[in-house]
Amino acid sequence: MISPRLLQIAMLVEKNKVVFDVGSDHALLPCFLVENNISPKVYAGEIALGPLNKAKENIEKHHLEDKVIPVFSDGLAKAEDDVDIVIIAGMGYHTIKHILDSCDVYKYQYFLIQSNSDVELVRQYISDHMYTIEDERVVYDGFYYQIIRFSADLHEPYTELEIKYGPINLKRRDEVFISYLLDYKKRLENINVKANKAEYSQIIREIEEILGYNN
Repeated sequence: MISPRLLQIAMLVEKNKVVFDVGSDHALLPCFLVENNISPKVYAGEIALGPLNKAKENIEKHHLEDKVIPVFSDGLAKAEDDVDIVIIAGMGYHTIKHILDSCDVYKYQYFLIQSNSDVELVRQYISDHMYTIEDERVVYDGFYYQIIRFSADLHEPYTELEIKYGPINLKRRDEVFISYLLDYKKRLENINVKANKAEYSQIIREIEEILGYNN
């Protein structure tokens, strides 16, 4: 079984679309997408030979050689023309930015991004390019991870609050997102006991406003 983080990504993949998973590691997500009849074909992209060989082993183990295709590729450099959806997960913001800057974003139906750092910068990038955030998820998997689905459809720039917390998250306000905000608020309060910085106090008040209460 795949992790809660990867499962949430899989749930945002539209059925019957060809997927390219950048930095696929052991190809766990591509195998899951095919075995669960979500995708007819998935490319497992890797820039490092070690993980690529592990991916090949896992693909063979699941007998999916005809549907999960390992690709030695820097980002989307070797992506085939039949790719509909791109997944970039488990990397830092700067690596994700490099991959997006190096490809033709308009070729693909949408991207699923899960950054291990600087999620606000991911949304700022999307906003700066006037792309559209179509969906978002916060998932807890030992840590809180944020998954962003965006397309190249034109959208006006997002507000500062939307960039910080996510326009869909702010509208949906689901249980995991609220838990994430409460956890974030608590961590800031613990830091601010010693630091007593105005910027921390401001963020705490901001979160309290989103939650609908003030302490």
